[in-house]
Amino acid sequence: QSTWGEYHGSTMMKSSILSSASSAISMRGLTVFISDIRQCQTKEAEQQRVDKEMAHIRQKFLGDTLNSYQKKKYVWKMLYIHMLGYELDFGHMEAINLVCSPKYSEKSVGYLACTLLLHEEHELLALLINSMRNDVLSKNENFQTLALACICNIGSKEFSEALAPDIMRILTPGNASWTTKHVVRKRACLCLLRLYRKVPEIISNPEWADRMLALLDDKNMGVLTSAMALFLGIVSRNTEALEDAVPKIVRVLTKYVVQKEYPTEYTYYQLPSPWLQVKLLRALQYFPPPEDQQVREALHKVLQVILNGTELQKNVNKNNAVHAIFFEAIRLVIHLGRSSSLLSLACNLLGKFVSIKDSNLKYLGLETMALMAEKNDVIDLLNKHLPTILKSLDKEPDISIKKRCLDLLYNICDDASAPEVVNELLSFLEKAEFQIKEEVVLKIAVLAERHASDFAWYVDVMLRLIALAGELIAEDVWWRLVIIITNNRSIQSYATKRVRTSLSCC
Repeated sequence: QSTWGEYHGSTMMKSSILSSASSAISMRGLTVFISDIRQCQTKEAEQQRVDKEMAHIRQKFLGDTLNSYQKKKYVWKMLYIHMLGYELDFGHMEAINLVCSPKYSEKSVGYLACTLLLHEEHELLALLINSMRNDVLSKNENFQTLALACICNIGSKEFSEALAPDIMRILTPGNASWTTKHVVRKRACLCLLRLYRKVPEIISNPEWADRMLALLDDKNMGVLTSAMALFLGIVSRNTEALEDAVPKIVRVLTKYVVQKEYPTEYTYYQLPSPWLQVKLLRALQYFPPPEDQQVREALHKVLQVILNGTELQKNVNKNNAVHAIFFEAIRLVIHLGRSSSLLSLACNLLGKFVSIKDSNLKYLGLETMALMAEKNDVIDLLNKHLPTILKSLDKEPDISIKKRCLDLLYNICDDASAPEVVNELLSFLEKAEFQIKEEVVLKIAVLAERHASDFAWYVDVMLRLIALAGELIAEDVWWRLVIIITNNRSIQSYATKRVRTSLSCC
């Protein structure tokens, strides 16, 4: 599931492209070349025009008389040729030289060319490191953002080891005066996340914890969203020394969800930054339930407001945002387990989603119910919705939803509901799609043995299953039936009669 912070990170270079491209449009030679390409009637004509231009650019690069305007123009032409799908084996040094320029117009096209033309294993990347470091640590926010965007998009191991400490420096509270603009701190967080995913060793939790916790106190929702993306990346691997983040996260959620204190520019269909709320709720799932009474009560209030305030919306976009928050809150309730008094409420709300017509929400409801059944002893609560689940299994045309129904039935089936569930599954097996028949057969066999009230019922179920499934029956399944009958003399006579009756009907 892609979140807004990661989306924002993936658009770092796009903003650089747009700002750089605007200056490239005024280059007459470039616009003429693009016009010539567009007028080509055949692929062969385009190939000839590109080959001619590449030969011309190569010849120009061999000389020493190019001014800055010409260098930019020829690198832009190279980028356009690259975007058309042609291989370029020259011009890389010219792009790197442009990165070293003190002019923004030259530096931007240089960074863009390096991003598109150099892969993370390229041998020339080492030549970029010193220029990137200077730009990252400079007081020019435009240079900083260009460098961070390029580092993030290439994301090589070499960059991670060499530049991560410098990126951390501009995130350190003591150096906040260097990065007064929020855009730099946002990009620095997302860039560091990219490097951390490549080389996790660049961040040591005990040493980095204070800096990370300080980022969670940032008042700007954009910076906080990016910081939470980085925080999630770290705690998904290791939560050591970051336990103090829990009260901070709960405090932020309380401010946005309960107290409704948030800047209007970060609302999405009257919702306060739903992408940030999802990140905050997900982060709490990596830590044990809070022990502090005040924190626990505040979190309970937040979850209660979210669960009680979720309703179907007519607007699709708002509906998606509302339910993204809702299902993440449900997952947090499941994580908290019996320490939360909201399990019953969550279970009832999920039951409503299983019964609605919207396939996407029904799928999410079933999936979340199955997760709840795996992690908590709430079978009695979930069994209240058994008729609805069985109806969805029988009537729903979407095979993915049927699979989720099967998983859920398998998880919530107990001794009391086993006869009904197994009987419904046997009836469903007769008309089930071929893709899921084998799974249905296996689940029936396991449930019948696990919840057999007496051996006679088990034998009846298995013989009917063998008759319906035929070749789909695995050897282990019928062999297990043979072993159980062999080891229980009390059932052997009954089993023999039932087998004889079954064979006579064939």
